[in-house]
Amino acid sequence: MYRQFHTKVHYGNYVLLAALLSVTFYLLWQGLSRPVTGVIIGALLLLMLIIIERMIHTCYTITDDGMLIIDKGRLSKTVRLNISDIQRIDKIRSSSLAIVMNNGKEYYVQPKNEKDFIKCIKARRKKDEQTEE
Repeated sequence: MYRQFHTKVHYGNYVLLAALLSVTFYLLWQGLSRPVTGVIIGALLLLMLIIIERMIHTCYTITDDGMLIIDKGRLSKTVRLNISDIQRIDKIRSSSLAIVMNNGKEYYVQPKNEKDFIKCIKARRKKDEQTEE
């Protein structure tokens, strides 16, 4: 059975999108008299597209074969982690978790339901340990 957790979207993302949208409208209002303005507007729209895509499509999946899949959307590379290689999970601030691997690498996640996410990973590790014995 797969267990999927979606990401928590913070108000800071909405504030950033509102600021970028305001700057874009301002530049459009001033007109496209200079060629650089069009390039800036295009870059701002592309940046907003990337932010919205990550807000909507980021998810964390725990699979039956003991893998944690971190998928940050279509525009990012999917990361596959073996749950048995997870050394610890640290809580950072109030909304993020740091997954520390045995090789020292760290991955940062923001699942909506942190307690269930940690509980599910611990249960999967416990199940993997029982099958090894």
